[in-house]
Amino acid sequence: MRLLLDFGNTRVKAAVSGEWGLRGIYCGPADAELLSEAVREIETDGGMWCSVHPLDTALQQWMTGLGLSALTPATPVPLRNGYSSPSTLGMDRLAAAVGAWSIKPGHDLLVIDAGTAVTCDFVSADGEYKGGNIAPGIGLRLKSLHEHTGALPMVQAAGATPLFGYDTETAVRSGVINGLRYELAGFISDLEVKYPSLLVFLTGGDAEIFDIKAKSSIFAVPDLVLRGLARIVEFNEKDF
Repeated sequence: MRLLLDFGNTRVKAAVSGEWGLRGIYCGPADAELLSEAVREIETDGGMWCSVHPLDTALQQWMTGLGLSALTPATPVPLRNGYSSPSTLGMDRLAAAVGAWSIKPGHDLLVIDAGTAVTCDFVSADGEYKGGNIAPGIGLRLKSLHEHTGALPMVQAAGATPLFGYDTETAVRSGVINGLRYELAGFISDLEVKYPSLLVFLTGGDAEIFDIKAKSSIFAVPDLVLRGLARIVEFNEKDF
C-alpha cells in the first residue's frame, strides 16, 4: 500500500492506496505522533505527500523514514504543465488537477478547491494544466469583515443564508457565502461559453456548503488531492 498525505492550511488528510482503490485513514492536525499512530498497524511501501506550507522537521523526518517522496515541480505527472512559473504553483492545485483528470480524462475540466483559499484550475481536453485563480475562502472573508470594520461581528459559516439577511449575522453570512457561490457560478458560466462540454470538480473543506447551479456536470470529490497523489505515484512507478 502507498501512503498519501495532503497537508492543507488547517489540517492534514491521509489515505492509503492499492489495487482496491483509496481509503482514508486520518484527518486532523499535522502532528507526527498522531499520524504515526494512524498508520501504526498499516504496512506501507512508500508514497507521496504535498503541502501548501513548509513542514516542521519532525514531520519531514517521519515521512522520510517511511520512504515517502514530496510532490515537487520536478516530479513527472500525467499532465503537461502550462503554468508559466511552475516553481510557484501550489502542489495541492496540481495534484487536484491530476486527480480530476484521472477520473475524467479527455475532457475540459474545471477544478474548484474550496478551503482556506478558493482555487479554480483548468485542464484542457488534450491534457494540459492551463493555470487558474486564487481567491479568499469563506473563513478568510468572514474574518476580514470582522477585523477590518468597526462594528461587524465575527460570524460563523454555519447557519442560515437567506437571499437577503434579516439581521447583521445573516447579512454577513449571506453576503460572503452567497456572494462566493455567485462568483463561482459566474466563472463556470463564462467557461461554458468557450468549453460547452466542461466538467466541474468540487473539493475542499467548504465544498459541501456550495450548491452551484450550472449547465455543466458537477462532481463532488472530497479526496481529489489524494486521488491525484495516488495517480502520480502510479505514473512514476510505471515510467521508472
